[in-house]
Amino acid sequence: MKHLSKALGFGIAVVATFAACAAAATLALSSTRLSAGNVGVTACTSSLAATRNVNNAGNVTQVNVAGIPAACSGETLSVTLVNAANAAIGSGSATVGSCGTTCSATITGFGTVSALNVVRYSYGLTGA
Repeated sequence: MKHLSKALGFGIAVVATFAACAAAATLALSSTRLSAGNVGVTACTSSLAATRNVNNAGNVTQVNVAGIPAACSGETLSVTLVNAANAAIGSGSATVGSCGTTCSATITGFGTVSALNVVRYSYGLTGA
């Protein structure tokens, strides 16, 4: 019984080794091609400024984001409203239109979010 379990364990190790080698064989080793789904990411901006509009009930109706570089035109800007517990309490997105030197975007559709609960904004830009 002891020899059988050792042989079985050795067999499983051999199969796992061959499976790992077979998976690695599909990766390209050339530096001029995209390999294994990796791609470099560049940011189009690092600092954005936002203001919010609030209705008579004290809820956020829209967030206006300014200072978006023209290089970000056509990308999707997402804004998440964050509370003091660092939890998302509302989010929305809009496409950045074409513009001159700097762009701006207006995000709506946050639902019913009290402006008193918003302590910061979280931004994300996704390429077109």
